[in-house]
Amino acid sequence: MRYAVTIAVLALTLTVGACAGSKQDEFTVADTEAIKKTTADFATAFNGKQVDPVIEFYGENSVLMPPNKPLLRGRDALKAYFTDLLARGGTLTMEVEEVGGHGPLAHEFGTYTITYPTGDRDRGKYLRVVRNMAGSWRTEKMIWSSDFPAKPSSD
Repeated sequence: MRYAVTIAVLALTLTVGACAGSKQDEFTVADTEAIKKTTADFATAFNGKQVDPVIEFYGENSVLMPPNKPLLRGRDALKAYFTDLLARGGTLTMEVEEVGGHGPLAHEFGTYTITYPTGDRDRGKYLRVVRNMAGSWRTEKMIWSSDFPAKPSSD
């Protein structure tokens, strides 16, 4: 009888443990607000023409997919790209449409506008995948596309 009770208690313990599962990380309102803040801070660094702070928003192995350009991978490639882009002197605005995620992984999409001193302008949409790395939300993948057709190349 003692063995039957022990087996029953063990079976109940295993069943309850299996049903409970592991606690999954929750994605909170605070996470959403932190990601939106990184977007605002990115635009501020961009508009301040601060290349190094712009690059800090990206993870070490980030992938950037700008319009009409090849895929860029890693901070060195991103730094070269943003150095050229920031030298054009544009002013960036970003409007966040949605942020969602689960645990340390999230996505954000929205619209952007860049206005250049020459009067040229670009407007479009973006999607970025971010990961919480040691308490900081960093961009892992980002793609954006212009609402305007590509300008003919002078090559």
